[in-house]
Amino acid sequence: MKTANVYKRWLMTICACLLLMAAMPGGWATIARAEVAIQLGVTAGVGGEYKETGMVPVQVSVTNSGPDVEGDIAVMTGDRGNNTFSAAYYQPISIAKGATKQITITVPGSEVRPDSYVALMKNDEVLVKTPVGGRRYNSDTLMVGVLAEDPDTANFLGVLPKASFSNEVKVLPMKPDQVPTAGAQLRMIDLLVLNNFALDTLNDQQIQAIRDWTKSGGLLITAGGAQYKKTVGVLADLSPVDVNGVTQVQSLASLAIDKNKAVELNAPFTISTGKVKSGKVWYTEGNEPLFASRAVGEGKVLYVAYDLAAEPLASWTGNGKLWSDTLIKSFGFSLDHNRESLTDSIWPLSEAADRIPALKIPEVGWFALFFGIYALIAGPILFYILRYKRKQSYMWAIVPVLAVVTGVGIFSFGAMQRGIGVLVHQTGYVEMTGDGQAKAKGVTALFVPRSGDYKVTIAGQGLAQPIMESRRSDEIPRIWASLQPEHTDISFRDVEFWSMRKVATEQTVTDAGTFVSDLSYADGALTGTVTNKSKYALKNVKVVSGMQVQEFPEMAPEGTVQVKLSFQPDAQMQSRRGQNQRLSGLLVPKQAAANPYENTREQVMAQIVEYRRGGSSQPAQVMIAGWTNEQIVDASIKGETIHPDSLALVTSPLEIKPAKDGRVYYPAGTFDVTMAGSSVSVDDMGDGFMMPAGDISFDVNLNQDGQKLQISNLYLYTWSDDNTSFDKQVYNWKTKAFEPYDRAFVNNTMTGDKAAAYISEDSVLRLKFSHQFPDQRHIGIPSVSVEGKVTNP
Repeated sequence: MKTANVYKRWLMTICACLLLMAAMPGGWATIARAEVAIQLGVTAGVGGEYKETGMVPVQVSVTNSGPDVEGDIAVMTGDRGNNTFSAAYYQPISIAKGATKQITITVPGSEVRPDSYVALMKNDEVLVKTPVGGRRYNSDTLMVGVLAEDPDTANFLGVLPKASFSNEVKVLPMKPDQVPTAGAQLRMIDLLVLNNFALDTLNDQQIQAIRDWTKSGGLLITAGGAQYKKTVGVLADLSPVDVNGVTQVQSLASLAIDKNKAVELNAPFTISTGKVKSGKVWYTEGNEPLFASRAVGEGKVLYVAYDLAAEPLASWTGNGKLWSDTLIKSFGFSLDHNRESLTDSIWPLSEAADRIPALKIPEVGWFALFFGIYALIAGPILFYILRYKRKQSYMWAIVPVLAVVTGVGIFSFGAMQRGIGVLVHQTGYVEMTGDGQAKAKGVTALFVPRSGDYKVTIAGQGLAQPIMESRRSDEIPRIWASLQPEHTDISFRDVEFWSMRKVATEQTVTDAGTFVSDLSYADGALTGTVTNKSKYALKNVKVVSGMQVQEFPEMAPEGTVQVKLSFQPDAQMQSRRGQNQRLSGLLVPKQAAANPYENTREQVMAQIVEYRRGGSSQPAQVMIAGWTNEQIVDASIKGETIHPDSLALVTSPLEIKPAKDGRVYYPAGTFDVTMAGSSVSVDDMGDGFMMPAGDISFDVNLNQDGQKLQISNLYLYTWSDDNTSFDKQVYNWKTKAFEPYDRAFVNNTMTGDKAAAYISEDSVLRLKFSHQFPDQRHIGIPSVSVEGKVTNP
């Protein structure tokens, strides 16, 4: 009987255990999921379409039909397959029963994919999730956002002639609620069109986002005709034209760039009127500008005087050709500026950040001293003492213990040199824009002495993104990032001891200041002064003109240096090919370039100059560069007191003024060079084009802020990576035809007496290059420098 009772009690106990196990983690999770009645709606980019470079806004709609819930909405990115991810970008959320909330999470386009997912998480548990979905476009696609009353307004941009504009164009009509509230969230868009749109339907944050996006490199088109002022509103200061009214024209003859496709007006056509305040006018009708463009910070703005949806222009057969030419003239190589992610574009800073000065290996002399003491004690001293005491057998115990103590001592000495806290090392690149602001890129590296969780906060607006070099991935990522309007939090979980983590940043420094130059070319030399009106104290300063360099040991704020650099125009031109690569070497301090066997931190960092400018048509013509130890990124680590070791390279272009007699020399890099057209499809290579048999033409814009230039000599340098001998022609603006190159140039120099025929009234030199080889060949962007005299307009 007792045995039966025992079996009965055991059976009841087993059943109870099974019930408990069923109610343990797995069972509880099921109950928790059943109680969370959450629905997620996700839209990536604009209407589910986004680009793999730049930043992608992921809009999440959260609807709660169950009990109140608190947690995080996270976008799992960097999909490595098998349901593993590299990083989570998240925002905290608290949503009551019956409520619906909308949040936007900004995610690097390089990390988000259609099979990534958005999840509501609580305590690292996925309560509900749904795929990001949408369509992802590659980096070569030109993404065009359109804010207009008519959603079909800019559809003609999607069918530009491939012969002159080879990139794929995706036009994205946008609604007001799709305009983000931060400029960084617009980074997915390459070109934004405002046309016949009520700008006041956007809030102040959205309008500021458009302004910030433009100044940081965005391309903005403002149009609207009679509705121009309503469309542009408080952004009117960005426009190259100060609009003051409306008029009607009877003809648009200036737009007939193809005589076979002239615009036919059956009725008066309405345009806005105004005065050009800065920039370049491309087309006019009478005295009224129709198209004009200007640079704003790192971005550009194109003004159009009419409503883009107005007929007959909207359906004009020549519209595509007109706009392909206009985009290339107005924006040039800026159309391809957004080809890389943040972390890809700053690899020199990332590599240099690994070289933390405090992590130097202890000197060999200290190791020799430790091992010498150990050998002396473990050898003759210990042997003599133990033999004297007749305890030689103790050697078997004492020597191993002594070896352990010595090893611990060496380890402790190394640890003391590294310190017991987190080591923070910052490398940066500050590019002054000349308007009191600067673009600052940086990498913050932290070396941790112990395993654990570390939370990095980057203060200020802009972009911050973890650098994931190991590409490690987990079902629940170990990197969590939250991009807020005024700061970014990045948490690194389960960090191994004695390991490194890095964060890439890009910010606009609004109080950077400027470098004021009073420089001019005369008598074979660049002379004058440069004054540091920036906030940075510089050392190892260099003024660079072409490949000529003048060095200064330091330059404090408000400090002034005297510049005198000799130059030869023909030597300047011959040094153009490969100048970016040589320029980076010129900026390295002498003491940092002493080791021929290993690149120093400064040598690696300086490569950011050639890499940064690799996709632009020209590097800065004359520049100043220097190094600063000031911290350019405000970074902090939760629970840690840090003292960052910082190093940044600061560069700024310098303005060149005419000499007292009006004579001036404009070095290579001064003038915008844009592709004017081609007879075949070409591939943009950044510094030039790959093209099959056919021809390609370039326009060199010699206009300098409306100044009239009487040319004495114009120097031209042309080149090809594969040394192809292209046939060259020059356009004669009087005969309206291309002519052989040697009619205009002798030894690659055009004299002033020929300029009247080969330089247009609006100061454009047009060149054509062609080849008839069976394979593709490379043509580099031509370079031009000019000697002359500035006259009154």
